[in-house]
Amino acid sequence: YNTHAGRQGIAVLAFEVGWGGTEEVFKRYSRMHPDLLPEEYKVGPRVYDGEVMVLEVFAYYEGEKQVSDPDEGTRLRFLEIVGDGSNLHELCKLPGIAPVHAKFNSSCHSAYFDHWVSNVVSRTGFLDTLEDTLQFTPKVDFNAGVVAAGEAQIESTVTGNSSMMSTTEKDVALKDQSQIYLPINNALTEVGHVHGFLEEIGQGVQHIASRVDDIISFVQQANDYRKIFNEGF
Repeated sequence: YNTHAGRQGIAVLAFEVGWGGTEEVFKRYSRMHPDLLPEEYKVGPRVYDGEVMVLEVFAYYEGEKQVSDPDEGTRLRFLEIVGDGSNLHELCKLPGIAPVHAKFNSSCHSAYFDHWVSNVVSRTGFLDTLEDTLQFTPKVDFNAGVVAAGEAQIESTVTGNSSMMSTTEKDVALKDQSQIYLPINNALTEVGHVHGFLEEIGQGVQHIASRVDDIISFVQQANDYRKIFNEGF
């Protein structure tokens, strides 16, 4: 909160990793980006209640990688079910949180995470850090990396893991969470939303996007509810 000029926003992006993944991520950060490890995680991940292992790192540097201080405003959190790998079918939950069966009425639309967008000072530095530590690689480089709308110009690259999932089933593709997409933007001009975000809030997650089964009916329902109740999207 304090690092984002007193503005509310997204402070943590959390990812579930497979058996042994948390320790491996810790080793890579310790070896290549030790300054991004918060003090409470310098010695390694924490285990809570013998059920879940947690590691947190600072997402960004304040400037260029490895030569500037960590930006303490946004963290990446990695969660892993504690065990020998035979219990990975169990629900991975945050420490202190009890699972509750979710109930929704018939008018609700199911939504699933699709991508998370960061606005940063050094796009290439963040890309390199994610490749060093998570083996994420660029998936899309928009228009050779440069996107322009009038005087507003940004550079944007989508990075992520390399999921082996492949399907032609619509419902499977909708719900699958094995592929991570992280679009990363930096501003080239002092005009536009990315520059404004960085100036007013600092580096961070600009927005998250979700997949829905039928976006047309979802938007129509949102418009109808706003007209009926005079509030909403």
